[in-house]
Amino acid sequence: TDYNESMNTVLPQELLRFNKLYRVIFDSVVALQKAVKGLAVMTPELEAVGTAFLDNKVPGNWKKVSYPSLKPLSGYVADFLSRIFFMSTWVKSGPPVCFWISGFFFTQAFLTGVKQNMARAYKVPIDKVMWNYNLQSPNVLPSVKENMWHNALSSPSKGCFVYGLFIQGARWDESRLGISESLPKILFEEMPVIHMDPVPLHEDKTPAMHYACPVYKESARKG
Repeated sequence: TDYNESMNTVLPQELLRFNKLYRVIFDSVVALQKAVKGLAVMTPELEAVGTAFLDNKVPGNWKKVSYPSLKPLSGYVADFLSRIFFMSTWVKSGPPVCFWISGFFFTQAFLTGVKQNMARAYKVPIDKVMWNYNLQSPNVLPSVKENMWHNALSSPSKGCFVYGLFIQGARWDESRLGISESLPKILFEEMPVIHMDPVPLHEDKTPAMHYACPVYKESARKG
């Protein structure tokens, strides 16, 4: 284990959170199946789980240990399985070339880990490190979404590639290398792959004309 690699701390923390959620999901589904068959008592808690299933909603006991999500039950389960695949493949194959940033439980820990790697490598205090953002060609995105480990990108020497961000009420315009008005009848647009590059404050290359866009984990704009 390389103790200077912050991802070796971030990944186990993510796995602990996902395993906790998986156990709650597994236990509640098994218990509900037994209760329906008459092999166990149908408690109010299990009845609430069953009602949520019928309404295509995420049960309350799942939400208590879950990442933020506004998806209905069907979409939530598909999303959960995608996140599990992301994490399990990371364990088996090592870190991907491009990270699915919206697939993390606690995104802030991941981003702090990337900053720590840079700070240790370049011997810079982490509180003197900031982000620069370099958007890649939109043509790269399809190959990344198909396979995070083997695609048109190569792992950057510093920072990380991420995808999975969406912009509301606007769009990335590759011809202008900037933000433009959204197209008719399209509220959300997927952003291209972004190279998140941690740099010392004195090496900041943020353009004078830029928009500091807030980022949220869900469309309710919380977190």
